[in-house]
Amino acid sequence: MSSRCCAKPIATIIKVGTFEAGIVGLETVFRSVYVSGIKDEDQIESDLLRRVKELGNYITPSTESIYKDALLREYRKYTETVRT
Repeated sequence: MSSRCCAKPIATIIKVGTFEAGIVGLETVFRSVYVSGIKDEDQIESDLLRRVKELGNYITPSTESIYKDALLREYRKYTETVRT
């Protein structure tokens, strides 16, 4: 009998520029940013990217801008589901 100590993080596939990327812990990141109450979109983008990277998702410096756009787009979708 195997025992599991921890649930494995789930990767969410999102469209980033012209490709799809799997992001581990995305909903956790969204929830954290949402409850922080930040309203400034530039700050939201920066926080999303930082938190995604902190969870071990590798994002090359040359693609950070398109990741920020994609993360903000997906975050907006998330906030719409939370409000309703």
